[in-house]
Amino acid sequence: MDNNDSEQKAALGIVWAIVGVVVVAALLLASYIGITAGKGGNTAAVSAPVAAAGQVAAVAPAPAASASADASTAGVPAVVKIFFETGKSEAPASAATDVAAIVAYLKANQAATVAVSGYHDASGNADVNAEVSKNRAKAVRALLVAAGVEEARVTMEKPQVSLGGNDADARRVEVTVHR
Repeated sequence: MDNNDSEQKAALGIVWAIVGVVVVAALLLASYIGITAGKGGNTAAVSAPVAAAGQVAAVAPAPAASASADASTAGVPAVVKIFFETGKSEAPASAATDVAAIVAYLKANQAATVAVSGYHDASGNADVNAEVSKNRAKAVRALLVAAGVEEARVTMEKPQVSLGGNDADARRVEVTVHR
C-alpha cells in the first residue's frame, strides 16, 4: 500500500509540475506579447527563481540585450541549476517552474537547443554516483520533453564530478541554453 501511495504522490507531483510549466509559459507569453506590442526597443526583465528549501540555485541571467538584440532572449537564463535530494533522482516539484523560461524560449526559437548535465561528488562509489546523476539528468530531460520540447533538441552530457562547493552542488543538474 505504501508503494502505491508514493506512486500516486509522485504522479500528482508531476501533474502539478506540468500545470506550473503551462501557467508560467502562458504568463511569459502574455508578458512578451504585451512588451512587443507596445513601444519598440523595450525588453522584458524576468526575475530569477528564488531559492526554495535548497532545491533551486541562483540562475545565471542571459547576456544583456543590446539595442539590436532580439527581445525574445531578454530575461532567459543561460543556465538553470536544479538541486535534488540526497540519493533521489526524482525531479523536485519546483523543477518545472525553474525551467519554464527556457521551455518558452525553446518553443519560440526552433534553432536553440539545451544541454542537460548531472553532477555528483567524489565521495563514495563513483559508478553509483555517476548512475544517480545520470538518472537525475534523465528526469530533467523528461520534464523538458513533457513540457513540449523536442527530445532531439535536448542533449545529455556525461555526468560530472562537482569539485568544491557544498553538498547541494554535488546533487545538481544544470540545463544550459545553446542559442
